Amino acid sequence: MLPDDALPGDAEASRRRFLQVTGLTGATALAGCFGDDNSSGNEEITGDEPMTDRTFTAPTSVLPGDMQWNAANESNYPDRPGFVVYDRLVYFRATSGEFVEGALADWEIGEDTATLTLQNDLTWHDGEDATAADLVRKLHISLYDNHPIGNFTSVENVTSVDDTTVEVGLEASVSEPVFLNSIKSLELDTPAEQYDDILAEMEDDSESTVLSEFAPEEPIGTGPFQYDSAGEQELITTKFEDSYWADNVNFAEYRFRFIDGNETAWQAIRGGSVDALHNIFTSPDIMASFPDHVLEIQQPANWGLSIAFDHDHEHFGQREVRKAIAHVIDREIVAENSSGGGDAKAPVRTPTGIVGNFDGSADDWLDEPDAFEDYAGRNTDRATELLESAGFSKEGDTWVDEDGETLSFEFKVPAAWNEWVDASITFNEHLQDFGIETNLVTRDDSVYFGQDLYGDAGFDAAGFWWSDGWTYPYHSLDWNLNSWDAQNVYNYPTSVDVPPVGDPDGEAETVELAPELEALVGMDADGDDARQKIQKLAWIFNYDLPQLPIQEKIDQCFVSVENFKVVENSHPATSVQYPTTYLPRVGKLVAKADE
Repeated sequence: MLPDDALPGDAEASRRRFLQVTGLTGATALAGCFGDDNSSGNEEITGDEPMTDRTFTAPTSVLPGDMQWNAANESNYPDRPGFVVYDRLVYFRATSGEFVEGALADWEIGEDTATLTLQNDLTWHDGEDATAADLVRKLHISLYDNHPIGNFTSVENVTSVDDTTVEVGLEASVSEPVFLNSIKSLELDTPAEQYDDILAEMEDDSESTVLSEFAPEEPIGTGPFQYDSAGEQELITTKFEDSYWADNVNFAEYRFRFIDGNETAWQAIRGGSVDALHNIFTSPDIMASFPDHVLEIQQPANWGLSIAFDHDHEHFGQREVRKAIAHVIDREIVAENSSGGGDAKAPVRTPTGIVGNFDGSADDWLDEPDAFEDYAGRNTDRATELLESAGFSKEGDTWVDEDGETLSFEFKVPAAWNEWVDASITFNEHLQDFGIETNLVTRDDSVYFGQDLYGDAGFDAAGFWWSDGWTYPYHSLDWNLNSWDAQNVYNYPTSVDVPPVGDPDGEAETVELAPELEALVGMDADGDDARQKIQKLAWIFNYDLPQLPIQEKIDQCFVSVENFKVVENSHPATSVQYPTTYLPRVGKLVAKADE
C-alpha cells in the first residue's frame, strides 16, 4: 500500500475502512452462508468443558516480527490477531440481523442522544479498568480520522456521564440500524498509555498525520487473548484471565502462524499445522482434498465484485452504454466460473444496490420487484437497441460511436484476487463476443489501490465493491450514490435525471442525491417512509447504474475439529465476523479435553 499521507484524508479513511471490513490487509490477502454441518469428529458443546492447555493455531499474513498494532496505520497491521486482542464495540449476527454486545453492554439511540454503556468489568491487558473515558478517547480519535459517525455528531458532543456511560449528542436524526452499523467496525483499541498524546496532537492540528504514523510494537487490548511474544514465524497470545469473556474460553493459547498465500494456507490445514483458516475463497475441488475433520463455516459477506465505470469517460458517462454492458454480461455464468463451480458467489439478481442475493431478501425491500429492470444476461437485442439509441453502430464486428471511435476499454483488477480475475475473464469474453473491445489489466495491490483507484492513473472501468459490508440499505445506497468514493473514484454526479419509480418511460426529473440519503438516515427503519425512500433510491440505482454489481460473496472459513469443537453452521453466532475470532468469546469454539 502507499503511505497514508499519499492520499487525501477522505480517500484514506474510505480505503482503510473497506480493508478493515473485508480483512484484506497485510502482505498477502487471502480472498474469499451455508456449508455442511457434518464433519467427522465434531462433538457437541455442552457448556461445561474444562479448562485445557491446548493451543489454537490460525494464519496471519503479516510476519510477527514486522507487526505494529495501530489499525489506523495500514503498514503491517495484523487484523486477525487484532480481532482477538481487541474487542469490537458491538458485534453483528448477519443471518438474524441482530446486534449483540461487545465492549458495549447496552445502547440506546434516541432522537437527540445516543447513550452507550460499557461492560462493568472491562479491563485492559495492563490491568487498568476500561472506562467511559477510554470510549470517549476512541470516538474522538475516530471523528478526527473522518469516521462515518461524523455524519451524526462531532467531538464536542461526545462526553462521559459516569465510569461506564458515554453520551453522543446527535446533530442529525439517525435511526438505530444506521448508527449501529456505523460503529460496528470500531474496536476499543486506543488505551490512554498509547493514545493520550496522539489525541492531544490531533486536537491541536487537524492535519496531523501522527495517528497514521504511530506504530506500537505491542498491543494493549481488552479482548480474550493478550499479547505474549512474537517470533520469526509465530505470534503467541495467551488467555487473558480478567477478560469479560474469560469464563467462555477453555484453551490457553491462540497462536498465529505466518502463512503467505492461499496454496500454503490450504496445505497447512491439510497437514494439521493450523487449526483454522479465517477467510479464504476455496473451490470445491480444493475442499475435497481436506481431511474429514475439517469443517467449513460460511457466512454472509454482504459485498461483492462490481464494475465501476469512470463517469467522466466519453462512453461510460452515457447511461445507455452502461445499460448495454449490463445486458451483455451473464452474471450467473460469471458467478459460477469465479466460484469454481461452488456456492461461494451468487449472481446479483436485479441491480438495485441492496444486498441479499443469496436468499432473494434484496427484493423484500421492494413493493413491485418486477418493475425494476433485471438486466438479463446475454440479451444482445436489448443491448443493441440501447447502443443504437445512443448513436453507436457496428463496423464489421465492432461497435463504434458517431465519430467512428471504437467502444473499448481497459478493465483493471488486483492480480492477487483470483476470483475477481476469473470473473473478469468471463465477462470480458461476453463483451468481446458482442463487439465491445476489452483488455483485462491485472495490477499489484499497491498500484491498484494507489495509482488506479485513489491516485492519478485512474481507470476506464475497474473491479470495485458495490457494498461496503453493511446490511441496512441506507449504507450500500449511500456508498454507491453519495459517498466520497462515488464522487471521486468513479466520478458519479451529485444529481441525476430519472423517471418516476416504476415508470421507466415517464418524464424524468432531476434528483439531488445527498438530501435523499440524508432524509433516510433519520427515518424509522421499520416505517413506511423509510421503505418508500429506499425504493426510490434503489430505482435510481437500477435506472442509472452508477456501478454494475456482478456478484455477492460469502466468506468461507475452516475449522479442524480434531482437537476442538465448534457449533453447527446454522447457529446464529457463526455469522458474526469472523467465526475463528468471535466464537471462542462466546464459548462456541472450545477445546476438547486434554488427552
